[in-house]
Amino acid sequence: VNSSGTGTLSSVASAILASNIQASKTFNDHTYALTSTTMTWAQAKDNATALGGYLTTINTKAENDWLTTELYISPGTWMGANDIATENTWVWDNGTTSGDNGLTDDLCGTDSDCRNSNAKWADNTDKWYGLNPNNYSNNQDCGRIWKTTGHWDDDGCDNSNYGIIEFD
Repeated sequence: VNSSGTGTLSSVASAILASNIQASKTFNDHTYALTSTTMTWAQAKDNATALGGYLTTINTKAENDWLTTELYISPGTWMGANDIATENTWVWDNGTTSGDNGLTDDLCGTDSDCRNSNAKWADNTDKWYGLNPNNYSNNQDCGRIWKTTGHWDDDGCDNSNYGIIEFD
């Protein structure tokens, strides 16, 4: 970007993008990319930031289902949900919080401390798998799409998963 406006990507930026991303797809005017390798949540966040995006914020079940179908790789894919700063206060990597009183990106449902969340999609299906987030072994602060059903899980941030990067 310069005084003439936005131009095409430079060869350096394209090389960085190509070396860090294995797939990219568009859904509802947002572009999503899957990291080329597994990495920690912090590494995935750093990659997303370096590429001009953020770890994905999932706003609707349709978006969640699409991400699960198009970009999910076992054992899970990092999303932007985390409670790194304050235990049981879940936020998204792009800065929105879970305290939105039931809007579509609500992470905790009506559970005041977000343990064993009862957060549901508009069709009344669960967002989180089973009794998650549960901070098992006091070491699970990062969210991932965990199941081929699209359910979420809290995972240790130092574990390795692919990351889903979102671009507005």
